[in-house]
Amino acid sequence: MARRFIDLSITLENEVITDPPFLRPKITYQTHAETVGELGHFFLGVTQDQTPDGAGFAAAEWVTLTTHNGTHLDAPWHFHPTMDGGKRAITID
Repeated sequence: MARRFIDLSITLENEVITDPPFLRPKITYQTHAETVGELGHFFLGVTQDQTPDGAGFAAAEWVTLTTHNGTHLDAPWHFHPTMDGGKRAITID
């Protein structure tokens, strides 16, 4: 039997309209200037004044996700154990 994969993925970004607000991903962006304090953890003894333009070592992103974020499809079973007048709800598998 031939199988076909359908890409349901979306970009994870702030304000993505896929989930209720309390379940949406949260991404906090740090600039190079904001990572200067972490520089010493990676380059022992290097100080801000020794870097080009006084910048930190990297721009970074902090990502907060729930297990509901990402690529998946919820089967009817996820929402309720029965459907169609009492029949067992179908599962994704």
